[in-house]
Amino acid sequence: MFIDNWNIQTALWLKRVCYERATDNPTALTFLLSAVWHGVYPGYYLTFFTGSLMTLAARNIRSNVRHHFLQSPELKLIYDVMTWIATQVAISYTVAPFVLLSVKPSLQFYSSWYYCLHILCVLVLLLMPARARKKERTDKESIAPPPENVKKDEKTSEHNSHAATNNNSSQREETAWRRPSAPQ
Repeated sequence: MFIDNWNIQTALWLKRVCYERATDNPTALTFLLSAVWHGVYPGYYLTFFTGSLMTLAARNIRSNVRHHFLQSPELKLIYDVMTWIATQVAISYTVAPFVLLSVKPSLQFYSSWYYCLHILCVLVLLLMPARARKKERTDKESIAPPPENVKKDEKTSEHNSHAATNNNSSQREETAWRRPSAPQ
């Protein structure tokens, strides 16, 4: 549970610090920042480079294919099962260098797969049109919520002025365990 919460909080931090502020290619830049954050092993960079390719290709596939499967519950179930299986395979393929850490074993692993998922992702990105993603909020709103949307009775830490981005269900529990700051 701790690791899950850590990953949620880290993802929210990456979204706020990098993804929402990047002007060009926010997905690739966010994956690069995550690789730098993890350290200097080449396997981290191979993993996050591959993860960026996978994410961009998956978005293209979803935006071009998913709507065809929403016509009936049976078709949607087929789509959900197929994409769940594809996700499990893609994650396993992507994270192998993260565990192997060095270049040679990582490239041997990808070579044993004939780089098939890398090639597939590049083909999807080249051949399948990327559709514009809908923006749910304006840039200002994604960094900090408008004052009228923030509850006045909600207590937040002095160290975290971005309470709106900490939107998991344990926000109140998270602030409850913190010690109150010492009077100065």
